[in-house]
Amino acid sequence: MLDVWTYLKSTEKPIVMYGTGDGADKIFNVFKKYDIQVSDIFVSDEFYREGTIFQGFNTVKFTDIEKKYEDFIVVIAFATFRLDYINRIKKIASKYEVLVPSVSVIGDDYFSLEIAKENKALIEKAYFLLADDESKYVFENLISFRITGKPEYLFNAESSREDVFKDIIKLSDNETYVDLGAYRGDTVEEFLLTVKGLYKKIFALEPDNKNYQKLCENVGTLDNVECFNMASWSHKTNLEFSGGGGRNSTLFDVTNKKDIVVAIDVDSILKDEKVTYIKMDVEGAETETLDGLQKTLKIFKPKLAVSAYHKTLDLFTLPIKIHSINPEYKIFLRHHPYIPDWESNYYCF
Repeated sequence: MLDVWTYLKSTEKPIVMYGTGDGADKIFNVFKKYDIQVSDIFVSDEFYREGTIFQGFNTVKFTDIEKKYEDFIVVIAFATFRLDYINRIKKIASKYEVLVPSVSVIGDDYFSLEIAKENKALIEKAYFLLADDESKYVFENLISFRITGKPEYLFNAESSREDVFKDIIKLSDNETYVDLGAYRGDTVEEFLLTVKGLYKKIFALEPDNKNYQKLCENVGTLDNVECFNMASWSHKTNLEFSGGGGRNSTLFDVTNKKDIVVAIDVDSILKDEKVTYIKMDVEGAETETLDGLQKTLKIFKPKLAVSAYHKTLDLFTLPIKIHSINPEYKIFLRHHPYIPDWESNYYCF
């Protein structure tokens, strides 16, 4: 089996990149390592502006690519959950070869066959910790997607978020909910919709100051809701933080403008509160956050929803970490519609 990078290096077809921005920059960096040559870059028609240059290329429309080349490979270089964009990619894939290289959301890591081989033991250990056949099927497809870049593996793995709350995470009207990476309150609002507005208490942490202000405006005035302008971590400390109000604010990206944020182990905030459900989408700090929740996870065993896509190794290190803290957890893996494999989450109870 060739991984996506080796395959692109060996192909004789022109390689055209779809998209510009951070994801495209990361893919270009890996292409340079493998000496993979890009022939053209195109953008969606609604984003096309004549004279726009990216990575030394004049960006064009897809119709220009079709006129210029008889056959080619399309490399997807942006992330989307929007159904119209996903359908657009599927339409292109029905006529041409489409690949989606796997680069880390956080930092400059990327997945490859070599990474898979180096971590074979961890991958196998994580696989056998999964609680049902569907989780194992999703895991197999996500690993295959990351190695080959073939989006059909991603589509094979999809299921809806609604199915999770019907089949795995069953919420009551008396939950004490902890939202780690609460952004502007959107996931608190999703939780409230699921429980029809009935709950016991909500704790919401958001490190980005702009997002935190919006979080307080949107949900901070609700009954029994506490909001914290902090990052979750393994212990109390100060961390460099790259924010700016976007969803993907991160504690790890040292290339952008950085602020200092207070980080804390969540056990210290909860103070023996009987938590029943924790959502964790903390932009690459999932491992450290789990370390800072050991007391809560051991004593109360709350239901968990943990993002597993921010770092290259998260997919197979996070279930091992959860199991090591509390072996009683049943661990499920689901992937919700997204290109690339963002919104791949572990759900545990």
